[in-house]
Parts: sequence; structure tokens; C-alpha cells
Amino acid sequence: MKKLLLILITVVSILSSKVYGQQKVISVQDSINVFYDQFFEELETNYLYRKNVNWDLIKPYIKREALKNKTFEKSLEISSKLFDTIQGDHLLLFSEKGMYQSNLKRRIEQEDLHRSLLIAYSEEPKFDVKLINDHYGYIFIPGMLLLDATEKELNERAQEIYDAILKLDNSKKIKGWIIDLRLNIGGNSNVMLAGLYHLIGDNTVSLYLDANKNVKNRSGLHNGIYYENQKIQAQVKTVAKPDAEIPVALITGVMTASAGEFVALGFRGRKNSIIIGEESFGLTTANDLFELPFKTKAAISLSYGTDRSAIFTKTIKPKIEIIKEADFQDLTKDKNVIEAIKFIDNK
Repeated sequence: MKKLLLILITVVSILSSKVYGQQKVISVQDSINVFYDQFFEELETNYLYRKNVNWDLIKPYIKREALKNKTFEKSLEISSKLFDTIQGDHLLLFSEKGMYQSNLKRRIEQEDLHRSLLIAYSEEPKFDVKLINDHYGYIFIPGMLLLDATEKELNERAQEIYDAILKLDNSKKIKGWIIDLRLNIGGNSNVMLAGLYHLIGDNTVSLYLDANKNVKNRSGLHNGIYYENQKIQAQVKTVAKPDAEIPVALITGVMTASAGEFVALGFRGRKNSIIIGEESFGLTTANDLFELPFKTKAAISLSYGTDRSAIFTKTIKPKIEIIKEADFQDLTKDKNVIEAIKFIDNK
């Protein structure tokens, strides 16, 4: 997910209207028509691959399928068929009752996963910062989806990450940092990257390319502010000069997706950094969130996300590959962490 970044709120007054002084209740079919009309408008205007789509053919087909349903919520399930039809493997639709996505996404099979990874995932681990072997900072960043968060809440969450890193950095002599993204399945990369400002510093974080692979805008960090195309997306209050050249090893895995991949992109090209582990999931197109009727939101892919090189790669491939060697129960025995410590020590 690039970011589910700054939410652009559009107030759509369509739920009711006054007719001769009476309240007119909108029908299910009218609701479906209104919803899909606006959804298609956003897709035709913003979707990265919009010029490859025969909208005149697809729109009536999808609406016919949606209108066969007796409830509005049930009609939203057709969005998955829409996403598949227009090759939108990173498109998402959120309603009050669920999330709808493409069936084209890579399927992670049981044999792709390590037992320790599955155990850790089932426990729904939270963000954590701790010390390993007295000298190595370990930052665990899981997926963080703050769908309805205000600007204040986004900044507060980023500040929590930043403060936890500074607290450990000030208490111990840290030789280097390990950022674990193996269970980062996506969410708000703006929050994650702003929170990691102490280790990134004032730098370009990502470049975004249009359908022709030309640079259309960029994101970066400056004085704790994470911005995209000069618009502030999240920020932290800094209390120390960033340590932008200290060794950093990032660990990725088959579940590292979307926002997790954008964190890795943010460090790729940074001095004294390395990516270790497994090839990532492969959702490096950049999304923004759009408000739609009836309390729904859509994450629409707008561009290709890249690191500072402006070269697009669908997945993040590690410099040092380590397959199915996780040990979340004892990180000192985790071969990814062991390799990360070797990298830090060699620096």
C-alpha cells in the first residue's frame, strides 16, 4: 500500500432529500447506482492503468452484476470482480462491514511460511523496540492500518515510534539497528516513515512514476516532517539530530507488503543499509484513499513506487537471502537477526 496516506474527505450528500416536505428514502438500486457511478469516476480519473481499460464495456457489465443483489453491502462484493477485470491487484474497497480486494494477488501457500512466523502472526504482535545483545536496537513494525484516523492521531502514532527509538538510543550505546518488516502486511507508511525519521534523516524517501514510468512526484523527510509532493502527510517533534548513517539492517519476508515494502524502499539507497531475508509480497504500486458514498472508501493505485533510483521493482529482493529461518520466540537464534548483527559489526 503506498501509505494509505492523507485521507481526502469529500462530503457526499446523497442519503436523503426533501420532496414536498417529505423525507425520501433512497432505494437499494439507487444506492448501488450512485455508489458505482462515483467509484467509476474516481477510477477513470486516477487509476494507474486507466488507459488500458475499456470502460464503456466494463461499467455496464459491473453495474448489471451489482444490481442483481438485494442489499447494498452485498453489491460491494462485485468490486472484487471489477478489480480482477481491470488488473487491479492492489485496489481495495472498505465499508463499515468489510474489505473487498482483488483475487489476483499472489497466494501465500503453507509451504512458503515458517512455523515461527505463523505463531507470531497469530498472536497479533504490536509495534516494539528493544535491545538485543546489549548493543543492537531491534524495531518490530507490523502492519498499521489507521483507516479513519485524524491528522492528530496519525502524528501521535508516528511520534510513538520516534520516541521509542530515541528512548532506547539514549539509554544504550547502539552499534546499529534492525528493522523487522516480516509481519508488515501494509497500512499507513506515512506514519511508519515519519516515526523512523531518526534513522533516515533529511532525505528523499520514494519517487512515484506515472504509467509511462516518468517521475511524477516524490516523498521525503525533513525536520521530522514526512511529505509527498510538498504536502505534509505526517510529522514528529524531533528532540535530537538524526543518526542517518548508523548501520541499519531491514528484514523482509513473504508477508511484507504494500506499506511494509515502502518502508524498505525508503531505506534502499541509504548509506550503511542492507535488506536481509525473503523476497517481499509484491504490492509496490502507490495508493491513495478516496472517500465514496455511504461510508465507503477506496484505495486506488495512482503510480509506481520506487526508491531514490526511480527504477520500479514489483517486489523487494533482499541483498542477503535467508529462507524460512525465523525465530521470533528467541531472536538471538533467528538467522536473519544473526546476519543483521554481522552486517552491523562489519560496519
